[in-house]
Amino acid sequence: MTIRTIATLTLGAALSIAAGFSLAASRTDAISKAAQSFLDSLDEGQRIVANMPIDTDERATWSNLPVIMVQPAGVLIKDMTDEQQRAAHALMRATMSSQGYAKFAGIMVLEDLLHQMEAQDESRSGPYADALLAARDYGNYALSIFGNPGDASWGWKIAGHHAAANFTISNGRVAFTPTFLGSSPMEVESGRYAGLMVLAHEGQYGIDFMTSLDSAQQKQATISDEAARDVFEGPGRRKSLEKYEGLQTKDLTEEQAHLLRRLVAEYLHNADHDAAYAQMAAIEEAGWDKLWFSWRGPVDPKGKFYYRVHGPRVLIEYNRQNANHDHMIVRDPTNDYGEDWLGKHYKENHPSGAEIRENVRRNIESASENVEE
Repeated sequence: MTIRTIATLTLGAALSIAAGFSLAASRTDAISKAAQSFLDSLDEGQRIVANMPIDTDERATWSNLPVIMVQPAGVLIKDMTDEQQRAAHALMRATMSSQGYAKFAGIMVLEDLLHQMEAQDESRSGPYADALLAARDYGNYALSIFGNPGDASWGWKIAGHHAAANFTISNGRVAFTPTFLGSSPMEVESGRYAGLMVLAHEGQYGIDFMTSLDSAQQKQATISDEAARDVFEGPGRRKSLEKYEGLQTKDLTEEQAHLLRRLVAEYLHNADHDAAYAQMAAIEEAGWDKLWFSWRGPVDPKGKFYYRVHGPRVLIEYNRQNANHDHMIVRDPTNDYGEDWLGKHYKENHPSGAEIRENVRRNIESASENVEE
């Protein structure tokens, strides 16, 4: 990076921290009040399901799979009253930026759109297809609160198909990792919503940065000619990447440094902007030149590809599953679930293949019984 770029980033981080401290109390207070309002809207049975201790490993148990495969913990949107749904959305808006909230809400709405598309698919047949169709539902996202909102430290989680985020509020700070997002379809190809893209920039920003590199840099960044099957550190697989790979981003041109910062910011700023600025400042403190960029697959915006940004304070993975389906995740290698702040290590869990198959079997049986009735 050039001296001018480093100076700009450093000044930006400093201003962000200053602004963040002046706003932190009001922002975290707003988040706590929104969470308490959500809990207050629940009945006693729902509150028992939704509110858990902050030290439970359930905080780190989540999935991006449909509910036919994994049932998320907490209260499902579809089991909430209108008042409770409004309170749930108020909590999302309080904790996320407008950009992040739009992405989460858009992914949830995509489930209803998928339901419509698959219901009209004449080739769809069989009990699994029926059960999967039943699972395509905007309401199949669950919220849970960990600890007591307003305490020095507490957290909350939203989880469902293609959208999961874990938030920790601790002494005026907000952690927002891990956060997983995905979209299928990436772009709606036909019908009333043709052209709609919920996750519009993540894939293209990776392409933009990769194509800004010279041939030697691209060769160093490319660690495989084959795209990945999925992100490597998905649910239940954190810290599975044992080393940095690809291109160390220490000798970038000013344009390349800008594109890298833009890419990272796109992911971080799904959270409340103050929290995102603080995370950007943490990356700056660790050193932007400590980041590594790696690529798998062809450099083709319409093909399958994978990229990763990896450093001491951030891990970003993006995987184009196929031409119209993508996954992405953001982690903080030192502070997922606010572990560094809380001084606690959570055991991250995800159902095994056998458990997922059993869940599918039970849901197929349930869907078949509903059809017979």
